[in-house]
Amino acid sequence: MFKQDKFIIGFLCGLLAPLLGFCLYYVGLFNEMSLTAFYNHLIQINRLAAVISLSLLANLALFFIFDKYGRLRCQQGVIAATFLFGFYIVYLKMF
Repeated sequence: MFKQDKFIIGFLCGLLAPLLGFCLYYVGLFNEMSLTAFYNHLIQINRLAAVISLSLLANLALFFIFDKYGRLRCQQGVIAATFLFGFYIVYLKMF
């Protein structure tokens, strides 16, 4: 399935998987709103950081998939992307 073990592949997958998780959260629970209205609603009620944290569960699944196939560099990329999202969440909580 994953033939190359590169940091950048894991990093890009680690950035895209939470976005997919965020979209699934939106489609599953709030599909009557537009995506921009949903995003603005989350900002207004101060829940954006919580929803992003929830969408990071997709990175957990991705991490274990890379682990199963022995792709250490890809795992490191997923962890780096998760830390990047983590810093963004801390920023949202502080400001």
